[in-house]
Amino acid sequence: MEKHHQFIQSKLEQAASSNRLRTLKKTSPDKVDFFSNDYLGYSTKGLLNQAIPQTSPPQWSGATGSRLISGNHPEIELLEQDFANFMDSPAALLYNSGYMANVGLLSALGDKDSCFVFDEHVHASIKEGMRLSFGQKTSFKHNDLDDLERKLKQQSSNNKRLLVLTEGLFSMHGDIPDIKEMLALCQKYQAALIIDEAHSLGTLGQNKKGISASFHNHPNLFARVITFGKAAGGHGAMVLGSNKLRDFLINFSRAFIYTTAPSIDQVNSIKAALDLFKKKSNFDQLDQTIETYLDMVKELPDNFSRNPSPIQYWQCADIPRLKGKVKLLQQSGVNCYAILSPTVKSGEERIRLVLHSFNTKKEIQELISLLNK
Repeated sequence: MEKHHQFIQSKLEQAASSNRLRTLKKTSPDKVDFFSNDYLGYSTKGLLNQAIPQTSPPQWSGATGSRLISGNHPEIELLEQDFANFMDSPAALLYNSGYMANVGLLSALGDKDSCFVFDEHVHASIKEGMRLSFGQKTSFKHNDLDDLERKLKQQSSNNKRLLVLTEGLFSMHGDIPDIKEMLALCQKYQAALIIDEAHSLGTLGQNKKGISASFHNHPNLFARVITFGKAAGGHGAMVLGSNKLRDFLINFSRAFIYTTAPSIDQVNSIKAALDLFKKKSNFDQLDQTIETYLDMVKELPDNFSRNPSPIQYWQCADIPRLKGKVKLLQQSGVNCYAILSPTVKSGEERIRLVLHSFNTKKEIQELISLLNK
């Protein structure tokens, strides 16, 4: 047993020495929120609880098992079809989290005759899904269409089945890919595009359905991963695609097959978020917050980001100064945190700034003032 304890201790010491040691922190509700993913305030402001139907007792409470055994219920399938209809997709399949959706989708799709071509900045669940598959993988430079085409051309000559992976809104950089041009390249090289819309649902695109929403009929848009832990204020995720893809995942996605089914509480939470999305609740307020921030930073130094999204940042490669700014903000009543290497490249360290529908003009002014001192 001593060797195991030594291994754990060594890993913790390595993490601490490289400023990578993570600890659990408690959120201070009395501080101004510039760090959560609750973009529309559905969770923070209690909108989700108000929208959850308080009607007759549910038909079930505990999940009792996986959906292939005892955990499937008509309400789950109805929710999947309702959400698919809302997103203009033939079908949807519910997973218990965005992480499981990406892992379950990609690990099932990859085989020895396939190759994943992915943006270098995709997050961990996408990389984990590729790792668990039998497919080959190669990255392209972040949002670089020329590099993407080079990789597609190279891999198509190997007669591989190509799957291109990107995100609708990158969580650390706040930028978005050119989906129209990516789909054109996918069509040229007979590749399938899979896009993770985790951060763009409720924030960007046609009716705030994500940046790929207006391309829902494109033949090369193969799958969309939609999560409910960000703007939807809840938990869980859907994979959108064809009915054949849904049937395929039910049969071959281990993250779906061997997972306990969702509870009625999770289903009702997603239903409530869907109702709020249909009403476009707080969409205009979030747009106004982003516009206010962009107007305030337009004359400031370039270390303030200017993204067309709720994800912004203040960049500073001077780590002691960066940590000092975080401490100053927290002491001033602002919830925020630093993003360090290797989460971002060395030299691109930053404070991630998340804008919400409920952030006031005064709060944004104070935030910018503290960072710009």
